Amino acid sequence: MSESSRSVFSVLLDHVAQIDDGNGGVRTQAFLNACREVLPVVDKLGTGFTVVRIDVSGNIDRIHNRFVSSAAEYESVYAILEREVEKDEHTGNSGCTKGLLWLKRAMQFLVELLRILHQDKDASVSDAANAAYEKVLKPYHGWITSGVFWGALKLVPSRETLYANLGESPTMEQDMGAFVSQFHEVLSKIHDYMDSRGLNFPDKV
Repeated sequence: MSESSRSVFSVLLDHVAQIDDGNGGVRTQAFLNACREVLPVVDKLGTGFTVVRIDVSGNIDRIHNRFVSSAAEYESVYAILEREVEKDEHTGNSGCTKGLLWLKRAMQFLVELLRILHQDKDASVSDAANAAYEKVLKPYHGWITSGVFWGALKLVPSRETLYANLGESPTMEQDMGAFVSQFHEVLSKIHDYMDSRGLNFPDKV
């Protein structure tokens, strides 16, 4: 298949395939690369998601800056978490632990939205986005943040428009399903690790 005919999800799958380090860990650079490649998909959800994009980009940059400060030491995202726990910096709002927590949640929201669209061909983007928000993000949002997010959800495009904006590819549906499955596995692994270390903070923002 030529590069021009590959779907956005096919490209994402290339990045996801690099994340597992073979020892149960998550490669920092590969994970961040995958998250960056997700941003164009976020863009296709409409202007209401500009704030989400800014937040995701900020958390990617925060973790990337820590990674490049000592790439060998922080090859795994778990090493970044453990160092912050060791230095008692893991509860700070400007730290990488909170940054990874919210980056993970944002990615889980998007994966859940795509999962619904992939499995239910009758679901609108609005239906999928609302269901994903209720499941993934709403438990951690206060009423002000929820209000902002509900506003964004009202601006999502139709299913037809979203798919057209993602680009025509004969394998897009198949690639989307594979991406949802494989990236969900990565995010679940990060979630479980953070949960085991008491880092899935329930605080609302």
